[in-house]
Parts: sequence; C-alpha cells; structure tokens
Amino acid sequence: MTFRDYCKITKERNPMLQKSHVKLKWYNDTYMIPRGQCTLNCTYKGKAYRLLFQVVEGTHKPLLSADTCKKLGLLTVNTEHEVLTTAQFNTQNVKRPPLSYEQITSEYKDLFQGLGCLPREYHLEVDTTVTPVQHQPRKVPAPLKAELKEEITRLEKLGVLKKVTSPTPWISSMVAVKKPGKLRVCIDPKDLNKALKRSHYPMPTIDEILPSLAKAKVFSVLDAKDGFWQVKLDKSSSYLTTFWTPFGRYRWLRMPFGIATAPEEYQRRQHEAVEGLPGVEVIADDILVYGCGDTTEEATADHDKNLIRLLGRARKLNLKLNKQKLRLRLSSVPYMGHLLTAEGLRPDPDKVKAILEMPNPENVQAVQRMLGFVNYLCKFLPHLSDVCEPLRRLTDKDSVWVWQSSHDESMEQIKKLVTAQPVLRYYDVNEEVTVQCDASEKGLGATLMQQGQPVAFASRTLSPTEQRYAQIEKECLAIVFGCQKFDQYLHGKNLIKIESDHKPLESIFKKPLLGAPKRLQRMMLQLQKYNLNVTYKKGSQMYIADFLSRAPLSKTQVKPETPDYEIFSIYADNAFCKELEQINFAEYLRVSDICLQQIQHHTERDEALQSLKTTVLSGWPDQKERVPICIRDYWGFRDEITIQNGILYKGHRVIIPKTLCPEMIARIHSSHLGIDACLRKAKDVLFWPHMGPEIIEAIKDCDTCNANYRVL
Repeated sequence: MTFRDYCKITKERNPMLQKSHVKLKWYNDTYMIPRGQCTLNCTYKGKAYRLLFQVVEGTHKPLLSADTCKKLGLLTVNTEHEVLTTAQFNTQNVKRPPLSYEQITSEYKDLFQGLGCLPREYHLEVDTTVTPVQHQPRKVPAPLKAELKEEITRLEKLGVLKKVTSPTPWISSMVAVKKPGKLRVCIDPKDLNKALKRSHYPMPTIDEILPSLAKAKVFSVLDAKDGFWQVKLDKSSSYLTTFWTPFGRYRWLRMPFGIATAPEEYQRRQHEAVEGLPGVEVIADDILVYGCGDTTEEATADHDKNLIRLLGRARKLNLKLNKQKLRLRLSSVPYMGHLLTAEGLRPDPDKVKAILEMPNPENVQAVQRMLGFVNYLCKFLPHLSDVCEPLRRLTDKDSVWVWQSSHDESMEQIKKLVTAQPVLRYYDVNEEVTVQCDASEKGLGATLMQQGQPVAFASRTLSPTEQRYAQIEKECLAIVFGCQKFDQYLHGKNLIKIESDHKPLESIFKKPLLGAPKRLQRMMLQLQKYNLNVTYKKGSQMYIADFLSRAPLSKTQVKPETPDYEIFSIYADNAFCKELEQINFAEYLRVSDICLQQIQHHTERDEALQSLKTTVLSGWPDQKERVPICIRDYWGFRDEITIQNGILYKGHRVIIPKTLCPEMIARIHSSHLGIDACLRKAKDVLFWPHMGPEIIEAIKDCDTCNANYRVL
C-alpha cells in the first residue's frame, strides 16, 4: 500500500506508522525499504480480518501477499499441519462424540508441556534522547536468598534468564515475590519504560466479530502458558532488561512482565498466531474457539473441527497452552460488556449487577449518598431526579425514618433507569477510559467510565482480614479489583486513568516497587500489565465509586447456578485475595519472634504510635497541618506505612516504639562494627524518626569502635 492510500484511509495528512523490519523484493531482484507498516481492519465476504500492510512511497497499486490471500480464503494450501489428523475426523459425514478434555490433553500433551517460543524475535524501540538509568543493587532478605538462587538457576536452565558479565547502560531493580509454594522473580522497569516507544495495537470491536458469530452456539476458551515468556527478545533488547540480583546481573531472554510495550506486542502475536483460522478469535489475552450451526449438534461438530485446527496451528508455531485454564464447550462467554451465547448476543448482566442487587439504604446518610450518585447521572437523563422524590423526603430535617413501599418502588425505578441507556453508555474501544475506584470500611467500589459517563459498575464486600488492612492497602486493592473486573475493556490500552480519593496512592505508584510495603508491592505487581496513571480526586466528587463501596455486594462465591464462564475467574480472584491475606511481613525480617512480641507490646503502650496506627487504618488527611503533631515526622513517607499484627512497618522495616530505641541501639552496637556498619545493619530492618543521628550520637564516643573503624 502506498503512503498516499494510507493517508486517504486514515483521513490524516501525516498519520503515524509502526517501524517495519521488512525488505521488499521486486521481480527484477531489486529491493525497497518500506516507509513503515500498519495494521488495518478489513472485511471480506462479511468476515472481519486484521491485516498487516507494508506502506511504501510512490504511486504503486496495492498488492496482496500469498499469506494474506490464504487468510482471506482466496488461496488454499493444504499442509499436514492444517489437515485434520485426529482419529475422530478421519471420516467425513459420520457422527462423532464431542472432543473431551482428556482426549485433547492426551493427544496434544506436548502443547501443555515446556516453554513455547513464537516466531520472530521482538525488538524494543528506545528513545535515544533519554539518559539510561543504572539502579544500585538492593539487599534481599536472608530467608529468601536460597530460594531465590534456586529459582534463578531454574529460569537459566529454562532459557528465560542469562548471566551478564559485560557493562550495560540500563540496569533495573529486581523484585522477589513470595507466593504459596514458589518464588516469583520480577523486575521494576519504571525508568526503562519511560524510554520505550510504544506502538498502539488496536483491539477488534464487537461489530467486527459479530458477522462471524451469527450462528455460534458452542464456545471454548484457551490461555497461553507463561504468556509473555513465549516472545523471545533480540540480543540488544535483552540487554536493556538487565537487572541486579545478589548473585550478579542477569538479563531476560524472553519478554518480562512489567515492560510497557509488552501487552500490545503480545496482543499482536496472539492475533497473528490465529489469523485465517475459522471459528477462532482473540479476546484480551484469551483465545476463543466457537462452533456455528443450526443445531447444537452441528455447532459442536464445527467447534471441534475449529479446535483441532487451532491445536495444529499451536503445534506448528510452538505456542504452548495452559492445561489448567482450558475451558471446554461453554454455553456463553463475556466480551466487552456483552455475552456471546447460543441464543445470540446479550448484554452482560455482570456490568450492572452492582446496582441491580445493591441493598436498600439503612439510614439518612446512605440515602444522601444515593441522591449524590443520582444527581451526578441526571445530566444523562434529566427526569431521573423526579423518581427520587420519595427518597429525598427521607432526608428532610423533620422527617422520621420509616422505609415504606413507595421507597422500594423509587429504588427499583432508579436501578432500572441507571442500568440502561442513555445513562449507561456502550463501550467504545477507540476512546480513552477512566476507572474510578474507592474503598470504604466494609467494601470496594469501581466504575468504568468514558467521557464522564458510566460503562460498567462493580462492587464487593471486604473480608474480615481485608477490613483490617491499612487504608492505603484497601484503596490499592480497590484499583486491583476494578482493573480485574474490567480487564477485557482495559487490555492493551495505551493509558488508563485511575481516579482515587486517597492522595498517597499518587506518590506510591511513582516510586520504585521496592519502596512499597510487601502487600502493596504484590498488588502493584498484579497491575504491571496495565499502563496506569493514578490521579487524586476529592472524595466529594467520587459520586459513583464512593456510593458503590458503601453499598457493596457480597463477595462472589461459586454456586450451582453460577455461569460456567464465571467459575474460573472467581477461583482466580479468591486465590489472589487469599495470597494477599497470607503475606507475613515478619517473614522478611531477621528479627526473632520474642523481639517482635516485645515490639508489639511496647507499640500498644506508645501514644504516638497508637495515633499513627489509627491514622494509617482510617486514612491520612489531605493536609499535613491536620495531622497530630506527634506523628508529623511520618508525613513524608505516609504512603509506605502499613500495619500487621499490631506492629507498624515502613516499607519492609519495622517501626520501633520510642521506649525500645535505646535497647535497639545497644543491640546494633553490641558487635562494635563501627558507625557505617551499624547504620547499614539498622536500616535493613528498623526505623524510627531521626534514627541515623541517634545511632551516630550513641556510638561516636565508643573507644572500641574508634580503635578499629573510621568514625564519621
């Protein structure tokens, strides 16, 4: 395609192009270097395709490649990989039993084993005007070192990591995450991400795939195993991902989690892997296989043929699949706010469930929150406020609280109007998105918005353990909840705006991951696949999320009536929440249980730390002047303070009560290591305001230290 044709299609004078690594060869053996490349949505015979075009200068006529002709069905080339090889498909027009889970995982067991590797290495484009950053090595808690060494060795043998001995301009920090039964090695590439050039990969819209799904009745969902790791980095890109460990520097040979450009590139590779296969689509990071037919029997047979073709393609491309996440023959599948079902396309009830099933207000304050929520939405449906009149009368000064049938009717009308057009808008894949998140004492609330108008709602109650989290942890959990709930909408988005009324979250998301407390760190790692811009918004303006968090739905559990497509996500969400609850801060410290009990005992009797604990649990005020004087020393790092089992922590360091400070200095000084070593030892595990100067003051006159070590 010529650049002139591309300008006409995009209706722009100088549209953006992706970088092309292709050389075009003419019939006379000469070569042409394309100006760039682009991916366009095309339709042929009612079927939607996403085709890659090489864009060139000049006035040439557009040409279709052989590969594209095959994808469009203009050219058929039968290979042994594309012919049905399963025994059930040897004979045509014979009724066969549907494919079973055991049959698939047995006949194609190689697809569920080992690490895959998709064709073509991936090159990271770097802005050369950005100065490279080399992070300094960080200490790893002693209890984790042996397990970390074992995991790094395993990843080396697997071909995911490689030792680095030569100088590298970019070095990131490593984050080791303890999970049940294993340790996960990650990097924190915040600085590198600022230098990476992102190429947007457009997501298909529901209108593009609808023609193919006209008679779809049977669905299966497959997930790529170790997704990003199936994309191999080229050598120069691999060196960009170098990171520190206690055992030296390593680089990633496969695309690591946390790289800003990874979601778009992975999405591109997924689409390329299934292009041209009938009855196969990519939904976010899942692969959807469906079968069409006038009857369920016909659709099942079509589905099984399509599934066998996909498995053959996966084997050909060395695409590995996750055996545990294979969901076979579902009756419905969610897609961008809709449900793909055997009866056709239906609205997804999950996006409005938080409103339709919310409990009635129990007091005047709850009614006032409901009215604030409705008043915000009135701009989309002016007469909505008229329906609230019976509820509004409950807030009158002289009104006695009595809930009557008229209030029930008003609530039902409000729910009906709020969860339909024009108040609730359809999702537009091309528009920017905002996720508004909030946490109350008992629940989480989130809403997906475009241009200030709601697209979907979500809420859930907090577990008893979660209710004891620090407020910053609850607010961050609300972001995780919102992103997971709206994952299909957010997947592959260049930028997602997050609105929260908890100001410390703004700063913690700008800091290195290692600066965050362990539970926050785990949540932020869960969010690495999204490019988030966390912004502060006053609670008084968070009409929807605040309202949802204070009237949350019960946490979803698997029941006999639970739709089959929901079961896996419920189990996955519950497992992650359980993992967060089981994080033990003390596990990362070289502090004895007796010493921790002593710290806990003295913390309970320290007035300043009890005030700090109350502030941490309820949330910090917006201004330092409103903080009690006794804890203002903690204001500068309020986003790093959490609490567990009655002990306060700054990041991974335990906060020491004032009465214990002299004893802790004595313990640190007992080995007479000198000021520098004592300070390093203290900063590994302990914290209290002005700790450094106090340790120096206590040690500077020590004769033993002065005799053997340099004094500052």
